[in-house]
Amino acid sequence: MCAAGVKTVTGSAEHLCGMQADSPSPQVPFNRRRLDMADVSRRLLGRDGVAETSAAASALVAGRRVVVTGAAGSIGSELVRQMNRLGAHVYLLDHDESRLHGLHLELSGSGLLDTDTVVLADIRDRPRLMRTFERLRPDVVFHAAAHKHLQLLERAPSEAVKTNVYGTQNVVDAALAAGAERMVLISTDKAADPSSVLGASKLLSEYVMQGTAHHGMRVASVRFGNVLGSRGSLLDTLRWQLANGLPVTITDRDVTRFFMSIPEAVGLVLEAGLMAEHGETYVFDMGEPIRIVDLVERFSALTGWPIESIVYSGLRPGEKLHEVLAATHEEQRSTAHPRISVIPTQLTGARIDVLFDLLPVLYRAALHDDDDFVGPLLTDGVADLRAPLDVWAPRDEVLLQV
Repeated sequence: MCAAGVKTVTGSAEHLCGMQADSPSPQVPFNRRRLDMADVSRRLLGRDGVAETSAAASALVAGRRVVVTGAAGSIGSELVRQMNRLGAHVYLLDHDESRLHGLHLELSGSGLLDTDTVVLADIRDRPRLMRTFERLRPDVVFHAAAHKHLQLLERAPSEAVKTNVYGTQNVVDAALAAGAERMVLISTDKAADPSSVLGASKLLSEYVMQGTAHHGMRVASVRFGNVLGSRGSLLDTLRWQLANGLPVTITDRDVTRFFMSIPEAVGLVLEAGLMAEHGETYVFDMGEPIRIVDLVERFSALTGWPIESIVYSGLRPGEKLHEVLAATHEEQRSTAHPRISVIPTQLTGARIDVLFDLLPVLYRAALHDDDDFVGPLLTDGVADLRAPLDVWAPRDEVLLQV
């Protein structure tokens, strides 16, 4: 292991802090050996990174019509692969036509895109989504489509609302109208005590799921941390920096994150989907959080790429030194699965009315791209939903501005 030079800067563009990256990572040169992600998981996380699917979870999707939104993304595509092996009739819904083509090529061997199972659609396009679900009539929906890059969303909170909150609302409504039996939202650990636009938008999307409970469709959210090897994630950035002799940029020498492999996360998503009932949030056991510095050193040892230097940039707006999987006020309970706990539904009765007072205001503001207004409204709205109900009152000045 090479000794690493260390320095501290501010405002660096390339960071290693969990799974956030501000731009797509370039391709590693072809003369670098491909990495076996199973081996990477064992070496970096100390476990195999695979979650076995129970017979009951398999039966949940086998022979059923399943829609996966964000199907071309890292989690979405692995959901498609695993359910395809389990005999589900899977519909791949995404707005990224190039990655949809790549996934269809992988699955079919032809990539001709000549099947109704490949669906080009944007979850923000409500009429298109409603018509699509009416035609597909899914039994089960896994909602993985989302904006996930923390720093981009700090600068564009309206986009976070349009995709993560309004998009989730559209998928929920389309699934309900089409008679789906079950829907599962893929959330994030950043929704626990959120400090960022990303976290607040994903917590609000969890609340949208909770507000849909008891309408005839089983709904739930699943919350987990960073996944190794996902698109635009830590390993993408780290592989590029080390392979090209660039400085490795970390926010803080003590920063930690939770990690698991993509197959491991998806296996647990299927298990949690089996337990979905009334909008509860399922939390995965991800082991102990890992210091990013330690992970960088392990990855360097695994690949043989030396660390030329480490640059400490400082935490950026919205970032935490340490993530948590559940907020301090959230009660975690055990489930029948040893690696999954559950947080009961937080919103009931009058609080659901508060949610549906807030959402139209938030949506209209986001559609006007008023980021200066949307950012505070998003974070204040989440705070209001947690506060005693007597602090909430319809905000006339808010309604007038949108």
